Amino acid sequence: MILDVNGYYGSWPYWPLLNGDPDAMLAKMDKYGIMRVYLSSLKAVFSDVERGNAEMLALVRQHPARFAPAFTYTPYAAGKERYREELLSVERRLVKLFPIPQGYEPLEEPYIAELLDFCGQHDIPVLIPHRLLMSWRFPRYDVQKIGALARQHPDTQFIIGAVNYVLELQSALDVMRRNPNVFIETSAMMALREIEQVAAHIGAERMLHGSAIPLQNPAIGPLKIQTADIPDADKERIFFRNAAERLRL
Repeated sequence: MILDVNGYYGSWPYWPLLNGDPDAMLAKMDKYGIMRVYLSSLKAVFSDVERGNAEMLALVRQHPARFAPAFTYTPYAAGKERYREELLSVERRLVKLFPIPQGYEPLEEPYIAELLDFCGQHDIPVLIPHRLLMSWRFPRYDVQKIGALARQHPDTQFIIGAVNYVLELQSALDVMRRNPNVFIETSAMMALREIEQVAAHIGAERMLHGSAIPLQNPAIGPLKIQTADIPDADKERIFFRNAAERLRL
């Protein structure tokens, strides 16, 4: 059984998006054994947060066993004050922040601080991607700033998303060592034996499966965990149990 904490839905502005419609995504999920994906609306990421969240939630309600909600909010979007109502209206939800494409600095925004405290009070994990997907072309949000947010909001669970290797992995491991409320998802871990490295340094209990479906090929996410040289119990933790515990499933 696989839970995927990092998926997307909608129109991609950079190049044609293959297999991005719901039926194609469900077929890929079935093929690779992914039971449920937490979806963010690409419309919410790039242009219209309010309508994007509504679009995402409508799809989740059509397929509640397969898709789950990942809301996003910014200090400048219409409807931002409704985050409490929206987040309390559903269960098994995430919040994902996209400070680079949405153009703000979370450390300097009182609205984001309020949102993060609310998430901590209601056991809602917050995923912040280092980049949108594993492509060196995309701008990156400093992983150490995610660590600073984790220190400011110790009751909130943070998930670092889309980290690859070398310096950015070094920073992520440092942030996780210093902050027990920080976890990491695996969608951009592309280096040889990287799953084993993170499990050895931090522990498999701090890792969650992610694929960035459909922006990335969802076959890669499960395969690199299935073939990792770690105990089967650790694989099961990464695939399912850690996310189930974080999301109160």
